[in-house]
Amino acid sequence: MKHITIKLKALIMALATALSIIAPQITAYAAPNEVPVPSIGIDVSAWQGLINWDMVAASGVQFAMVRLGYRSLTTGILSEDTYARYNLQEANRVGIKVGAYVFSTAITPEEATEEAIFAANILDKYKITFPVVYDCEGYKKATNRHAGLDKTYRTTLAVIFFNNLIVRGYTPMFYSSKNDMESSAYWDMNILNNFKVWAAVWPANPFPITPACPYTGPHVMWQYTDKGAVPGINGAVDMDVSYFNYDAVADAKDPTGAPYIDAASLLQPQYTAVNEVVTPNVADLKIRTQPNGAIVAAVNPGIPIMRVGIGSNGWSQVLLGDQVYYMYTAYLTKVL
Repeated sequence: MKHITIKLKALIMALATALSIIAPQITAYAAPNEVPVPSIGIDVSAWQGLINWDMVAASGVQFAMVRLGYRSLTTGILSEDTYARYNLQEANRVGIKVGAYVFSTAITPEEATEEAIFAANILDKYKITFPVVYDCEGYKKATNRHAGLDKTYRTTLAVIFFNNLIVRGYTPMFYSSKNDMESSAYWDMNILNNFKVWAAVWPANPFPITPACPYTGPHVMWQYTDKGAVPGINGAVDMDVSYFNYDAVADAKDPTGAPYIDAASLLQPQYTAVNEVVTPNVADLKIRTQPNGAIVAAVNPGIPIMRVGIGSNGWSQVLLGDQVYYMYTAYLTKVL
């Protein structure tokens, strides 16, 4: 499938306006200045590397959902996305409205609460206008820590996350795929439909060729491709249509502001030397020439890899022969 490239702001707005005619309407938690005007956005994480946010803004992107962090699929360690604060800072600077998400593998109410507090503590110093999202995936794989939870309990954990965010003054949102939400297959949608829902469906012919989300349950945002192309972002990026927007930008809850993040600090990370054996904790983990660089190989759990450095940027240095390559730290487990 060819990448979807944003070219003209006027074209995007015209397409999004047409979409509003068929957007499902539901009652959900909303900021006072929410308006029923559709908008085009992206969701980003460290996987996109260093983003040129000026170019993204000039392309017509109106909002960005920024990953704040992730809980490991196996160890349960909660880690901050190394680009989160920079992405929040820069999106705020160029006038793109910002929301956020946390990748959760919570298995207890305490962990769900921890994730919400973790998110709010980062977000309080930034202008957060769009919702804050609970993203829980990977529970169908038996070796992942949150496999085996029944859908009632899994849903309860999401609601605990939401309620903690509401207390902190944020609008919560639930993210999941069409297949997992239909007929409440893996989530109790009778409960979750009381909140905003963000549906992930990637048709072979994405928006605007496919004008409406194939998920017919209540939802207010649609992630329509993982292969979008946006100026200022190297490689593919997830793209989204929101059926709502806001008529203003929210103020930061903490007016003292966040410390400035210099792009150079992200481009020149510090690596702590180690000498240990690791193995992937997810299937088909890529080995790259540089962080977010070209793929040279992919390995599966159980394959031993020699790690020689752990970076401040979320990447590990590993050896293949006598050559140093890079793998994503969160998806590696120490063996020896």
